[in-house]
Amino acid sequence: MTDGSAFVVTLSGEAGLRAAQEIAETLRKALATHQSIAIATQAITGADITTIQLLLAARKLALASGKSIALAGSPAGPLREALIALGCIDAQGRPLSDDGDFWAPSSHPNQGKAA
Repeated sequence: MTDGSAFVVTLSGEAGLRAAQEIAETLRKALATHQSIAIATQAITGADITTIQLLLAARKLALASGKSIALAGSPAGPLREALIALGCIDAQGRPLSDDGDFWAPSSHPNQGKAA
């Protein structure tokens, strides 16, 4: 979870390949204008590897810029299913990849923050 000072970007609907350009632009704009970003993903109705790549690219950009980015809550629904299918988290939501701390915000309070 993030604290109340983060700017929230809400992703909703289909968040796969067809929405990639729009999502990437939304995340870039948020990172350009805010120091701390929380990404709400609970309203996503469709997700695939593109969704995961977009979120990880935003995380990389934030870290390189000395900014903070995190998910606004644990992944659920289609995003969670995609993360499990791609081996990013296990069925219990535990991280399985190098970026696992990004996908498990409740267990890592400082995830996505620059060191």
